[in-house]
Formats: sequence, C-alpha cells, structure tokens
Amino acid sequence: MIGFLAGLAALLYCFVWLRPPELGGVALPVQRILGWSAIALLLGRVLLKGPLTAGPAARSFLRWAAAFLAFLLLLLVRQLAYGEDFFPLYFVMDLSKYAAAFAMAYLCYYALTTGLVSQRRLVRCIILSGGLATVLVFALLALYFAGFRTDSQILAPSFGGALGVWPVGGFLPRLAGPTAEPQQLSVVLLTPLLLMLSRDYIRLAWPVAVLTGSALLLSQSKFAVISLFIAAVYLYLVYRRWRWALVLGGVVAAPVLGVTLLRLPTFASTLQEGLSATAFVERMQNVLLLLRIIREHPIFGIGPGHYGVFWGRAVHGDPHYYPGYTPNMDFLKVFAETGVVGFVLLLLLLGFLSRLCLRGLRSIPASDRSIYLAAMLGGLGILLNMAIGYELLHAFFWINVGLLLYLADHHRANGSPGRGSGRDAHQELWPTASS
Repeated sequence: MIGFLAGLAALLYCFVWLRPPELGGVALPVQRILGWSAIALLLGRVLLKGPLTAGPAARSFLRWAAAFLAFLLLLLVRQLAYGEDFFPLYFVMDLSKYAAAFAMAYLCYYALTTGLVSQRRLVRCIILSGGLATVLVFALLALYFAGFRTDSQILAPSFGGALGVWPVGGFLPRLAGPTAEPQQLSVVLLTPLLLMLSRDYIRLAWPVAVLTGSALLLSQSKFAVISLFIAAVYLYLVYRRWRWALVLGGVVAAPVLGVTLLRLPTFASTLQEGLSATAFVERMQNVLLLLRIIREHPIFGIGPGHYGVFWGRAVHGDPHYYPGYTPNMDFLKVFAETGVVGFVLLLLLLGFLSRLCLRGLRSIPASDRSIYLAAMLGGLGILLNMAIGYELLHAFFWINVGLLLYLADHHRANGSPGRGSGRDAHQELWPTASS
C-alpha cells in the first residue's frame, strides 16, 4: 500500500488542484489527502513492525522536521493561553498541512529505500504526470476557444467560467491547467520537464518536453522565464559534449524568446503598467502587511493559518472575511505566522536540504546524475518560487525532497569515491532498518 501511495503521489505530481466535491464547504485537494494518508500508513507500519528505515540523510531530515512540528505544538499551547483573535481550527489545519508535506517526503524515501516502488517507476510517474498535465493544459485552452464554460472546479480552477484558463483581455489567455494559478503552473511543470530532458528519457520524451516547455511559457508567468533558464542550465550541465551548440542555440533563441514574451498579453501589460500593475500593487500591500505583523509579533508570530484572519481584519474589518487568503510569499508568511523562532527552524531545515544536495553531487554516479540534477534543480526552482508563491505546503516539492534523500543515502551506502562500499557500509548506515 505504501508503494502504491508513493507511485500515485508521483503520478499526481502536477495535479495540484485536483479535489473531490467540497464537504461542508471545505475543499480537500487530493495531494493533501495523500499526505495525510501517508501519515496514517507510516504510523501503522511503526505500530505493526517497529522502527522505520532511515539512513543518515533521512534521519537528519526527520530531526529537523520533528523540531519544527514540536515548536508548532508548543506555539499552539501558547496561542491557546495568550493569543488574540485566535482560531484553533485554522492553526490545526495548517499544522496538519506541514505534517502531510513532511510525511510525503519520507513516504517517497521509504518506498524507494525498501523497494516498494522502484526509482524508475517513480521517475516515470512524474514524467507521465507532466505529460498528462501538458495535454490537459492545451485541451482546456481548446475548450476555451470553443466557447466552453463551466463552474465545475474538480479537475482545474474556474476563472469566471473558463476552466483552467485565466482570461487577460487579449486573444491568448494565461494557462493554469490543473494548478491553482498560472504562476504555479510555471514551476510545477519544471521537474517533469527536466526529467524528460534527462539522458535516460530524452530520446523518447523530447517531443513532449517541447510541448511542456511551451505550456510553461504560455502560463505567461514572470517565473516561467526563470524555469526556462533553469532548464537551459540543466541541459548545459548534463550534455557536456553539446555545450557549444547549446550556447550558440541559446544566443540565437534568446531574441526570439524575448520577442515572444513581449507579445504575450501579460508581459506586455506589465511593461506598460509598470509599478501600477495590479499584481505588483497587491503583492506590495501584502509585503507591507507581513512586515507589520513581523514588527508587532517578532518572536512567535500570530500563529500558522492566521494570516488570512489578520488580513481580513486589517483590510476589511472582518477576521472572517476570507480566512483562507494567502499572501503568495511563503517565507514572509512563515516569519509572520511563526515568528523568528519558527522561521529560523524552517531555514535550518531547508539549509540542511540544500547542503545535502550539493554534497550529494560528489557521490552520485554518472548513471543517476542526470536524474539527481533534475530533482535538485527542479526543487531549487520551487524553492526560489516560494519567495513569491505558495508551494511550501504542496506535495510536489516534497516528492523532490524524498527522491533526493533516497539518492543521497542509497549511493552513500553503496559506496562513493573515497568511501567504503558494500555490505559493511550498508550496515553502518542503516542500523535501525527493519523492512
């Protein structure tokens, strides 16, 4: 069951919005349901069979994640005692999202480590997810041009009746597909795109990769430029023999890409409106409000899940106006909601993961290096987007983390340059394995 859940999570990697019909007005994205299911399955596995498998990288990850969750539990007690305008339900909901996100990383790691799902299968599921999402993106665009409109929001968000498509006034709308908004599409397709371009899959997957890159570009998100740049860096790092050709191709393609971007409605309107653009104004309002929260509640913040409450009271005079509102800036949001203590703990967790990825490059053999780089650079793209987006609590980032943890521990256990290898190294690294 654990292997099936890991494979299913990878297959739904790009389907961030997918959800069953609302229950009592509450939307439950399938990715988050899978995260909660992962917690239940892993706890059941511990109760039935004892300690779980965890190598050095995974153990360090679990320690940092546990420290952060423990702090949130202490913060919950503090907020119950001293919090103002405190709503325990919102706090617990966000706490469960953090737990589900961390559990998804370990679920993928555990399934890979114990052989419940193979690395090839997991990677193929992520690639297939990107391919299916790309097909859906263009299918929804075709339906939009055909005049199809609906209020259904099971598979994709509806923007004024346009399913998965965000009209912007010009002929060509922005594409959101199975994600919450175009900006999210511009980053969720990145890892599948990189895996399509890896040495193992490029011969068969390159046509789909071209379409996936086009869908990413047609999101008309400013971050799409960064994602495409990361894809170019990936090609440069992986295909050394073709570097001069890639550089020359990049020089030739850059002006064409620039002209294409300038002709897309969103980029054109952004340049015309400048700092008065609606998106920029809204983000600046959120930044100022977040900084106000940090100034007034620097140590412990206002509590996870409470930015929407604070925003509703500050902007509309009603804490219940839209409690689910998010400022689209994960790092500042974490700082505002958990204070400097929670923010530092999260930075330490992400810093550990970043250091692990860089150190892991030394031990990853050539056979897995392109896959490792795809997961690492895809995760880096998501991490960068967290400065202006809200990917921290979504499963797809943590699937990358689980794959990277597995590759780091697996190849360290099996030997790397300058290290021991074979059975002795495996026993040393997996003292608590019980699979």
